[in-house]
Amino acid sequence: MASRDYFLGKRIAVIGIGPHGEMLTDIKFLIKMNALVSVYDLRAEARISDHVASLKELGLADCLCGSVPPEDLLDMDLIILSHEYPRNSSFLAEARKQGIEIEYPETLFLKLAPPVTIVAVMGACGKATVVSMLAPMIEAASKEAEGPACYTIDPESDQGVLAHLRKIKNGDVAVMRIVEKMMGEIHALSWSPHVAIFTTVPPKNAFRESPFEILSYQTYNNYIIGTDQIIDAIRSSGVQSKAKMLRTKSSLVPDGWHAKDRNPYDRENAALALQAARIFKVSDDMAIAALSKWKPLKGRLEPVKKVKNIEFINDTASVSPQATVAGMTMLSNNRNLVVIVGGADSGGDYREMYAAVGHYAHTLVVLPGSGTLKEREALRRLDKIEVVSVPTIEEAVRSALDHANKGDRVLFSPAFDAGGMDGSRLERGERFVRAVRSL
Repeated sequence: MASRDYFLGKRIAVIGIGPHGEMLTDIKFLIKMNALVSVYDLRAEARISDHVASLKELGLADCLCGSVPPEDLLDMDLIILSHEYPRNSSFLAEARKQGIEIEYPETLFLKLAPPVTIVAVMGACGKATVVSMLAPMIEAASKEAEGPACYTIDPESDQGVLAHLRKIKNGDVAVMRIVEKMMGEIHALSWSPHVAIFTTVPPKNAFRESPFEILSYQTYNNYIIGTDQIIDAIRSSGVQSKAKMLRTKSSLVPDGWHAKDRNPYDRENAALALQAARIFKVSDDMAIAALSKWKPLKGRLEPVKKVKNIEFINDTASVSPQATVAGMTMLSNNRNLVVIVGGADSGGDYREMYAAVGHYAHTLVVLPGSGTLKEREALRRLDKIEVVSVPTIEEAVRSALDHANKGDRVLFSPAFDAGGMDGSRLERGERFVRAVRSL
């Protein structure tokens, strides 16, 4: 069924516009598809008033801020959730009993998209980097051969997820960044990606029974791409995937590409992208040409400024302990790090980070948040490292400077999600950058 026919006249409740408005494009798409769209968001209206005004101009049926009345949802044909709202939210209980369809943008996209090739990039960190490297390679080859189009689908971008249904056609390729919260949801569809790329072993909040359960429905003409560590972990996990397994090596990436100031993990990510590009008949020369134009992503180990010979680095996109450990491993030289962490609960397991932090850093500056509160006792028990609690990012920057020595690096790698005063990871990173530049 065409997406226009599917959405036509449907009463749709969209719960949450997203921490930084990432649902807005999809809401606009739904309105243009002549659906009757109502938006609910638990934030105060003042925080999203500009967005609401623009949506009402397009034809938004209704918007309610501050609460989600369960009785309202019983009148809906479809409920679409932003990632910040779990499927087991109490306000959804009666709608579930009534059999009202409840979806996330990704699950609905996978149900409605025409037959296309889905390349899913998964793992605790590096997903956005691999997507940003791989998609231009496939696009360049498709353009030269006048072949199928390639679309980049990132749930945290301003391009939306469902909005891609307007253009995507049979035979096209979709390179999707799959966040941890969605891996279990996608597995529940009894569906697996055609090409599965793993940057790391999925963290515990990404699965229900097995880290690689999302591979269960692959067929013989599907692929799995990962390092030796990933492929070995899949083979020992008990998941019986029928797909071809392709191992990557950093030697796939030319030595000249790996500049001295480039993140070593970028080379591993580039190797994943190059291996995947070969599946789509992209020549190595064309892939390397596309890779040569790649630029590091904002908020991912992004150098900000040197102050008194102390380098400040913005890694606000790191919302898992695994990502923070990766950043520390890359940047530390004889424990010369001051690391700023803390924020909202993201369901991570922090034991690995606690075991590692003392090897890479001498000071941990801790921000408040629901996740930090849950880890308070564990943080208090850390030894061989100074732990300093601060109320704001601005104070964290000042405290980090006070505790840093000449030649040190201050790494803002929260290991927790954004929340509270910081409505999104982007806003959090921007606050960090402003605070550093004001020193």
